[in-house]
Amino acid sequence: MAKIDSAQPGRHASWLELFFDLVVVAAIFELAHRLHGTPTLRSVGVFLVLYLAVWIAWTSFTLYGNVAGEDARRRAMLLGMFGIAVMAAAVPEATGERARVFAGAYVVVRILGQLSWAGTRQTLLAWPTAQVGLGLAPWIVSLMVGSPARYVLWVVGLAIDLLLPILLASQAGQIPPWAQRLMEREAQRAATGAAKRGLGRVEFREARLDLAHLAERLGLFVIIVLGEGVMQLVTTAAGVAWTSGVVAVAVAGFVLLIGLWWPTFRYGLLATESGRMPVRAGMPLHFLTVTSITVIAAGLGTIMEHPHGHAPSAVRWLLCGGVAVYFLDAALGAVIVRQPLHWLLGWGLPGTAAPLVLAAIGGWLPGVLMVWLLVMVVGWQAAYVWLAQRRGHRA
Repeated sequence: MAKIDSAQPGRHASWLELFFDLVVVAAIFELAHRLHGTPTLRSVGVFLVLYLAVWIAWTSFTLYGNVAGEDARRRAMLLGMFGIAVMAAAVPEATGERARVFAGAYVVVRILGQLSWAGTRQTLLAWPTAQVGLGLAPWIVSLMVGSPARYVLWVVGLAIDLLLPILLASQAGQIPPWAQRLMEREAQRAATGAAKRGLGRVEFREARLDLAHLAERLGLFVIIVLGEGVMQLVTTAAGVAWTSGVVAVAVAGFVLLIGLWWPTFRYGLLATESGRMPVRAGMPLHFLTVTSITVIAAGLGTIMEHPHGHAPSAVRWLLCGGVAVYFLDAALGAVIVRQPLHWLLGWGLPGTAAPLVLAAIGGWLPGVLMVWLLVMVVGWQAAYVWLAQRRGHRA
């Protein structure tokens, strides 16, 4: 579990960090656009790969800013922001003519992040992916090969970066020898006169994360994604006739997004802020949360264009699958923080299973009715929390 410096109160996101997060708005918009229309398994898979690459690039600088604080290098942050903006601009053609641009921008952003981390002389054991880019090698090789090998290498590189924190879980509390060697080498390259006189062993300490600040940064990302969902509803409504079906889907979609916002910020982030959930578990769960909300937003936008007809099978599975993944993510979080079993049986599992059942047998349902049924699923989750709280107060 990441350490929190008790001597320092939790700080808020700086203006530089808020400016940095603006690039995520553009990236999420372009990523969600890839799911418009009738998505296929291939398009969903590409969406997940591109989304994960953008998210990992963002987290590298987010965690660096968390540890560096006021000492964060402004130039490096702005250059990283520009690199992610290039990735966002390349998303529409990331599997076409701009594939090398996307991969090259990703490599540059990750290297910038590593160079910034080297200046802190700290080792982030809680999420080493942000500091050590072992998964970069496949991405660099992908710049020299064509498809489909290029995309296989992307997946391999991302898998390495995701699995790294899990594989190093047993080394928590100590600096791994490989990390010590890497940072000693970086320190020796950066030193000038001292290096010529013979630089001795360079000591690095474990990075101390400000968990309250980290929870705020992760929460801002979720707010951006929820805002993308609202924008999907608004932009679609602006371009179609306002029939009763369109209005019904718009209202249902707005209520659905509210139903996702409330439990996320009531329960999803506080566990990380209080230190109850290890960072190496909270980070992947955050990715699942923002991905599922983005998928739901894309599905709502598509159904809103044709509210009265039956939703295409792909769109139905996209929307219902997004809701199911959201509640599966919440259930996994409940298990990790050791919530009582009744939360899993009465809240997490029903929220996961009900949308999947609806996707499987709801082919005859009009799109507007399907969205309202999902609202009922989310409403049940809120009602369960309310009832559980009342029972707790009485006890």
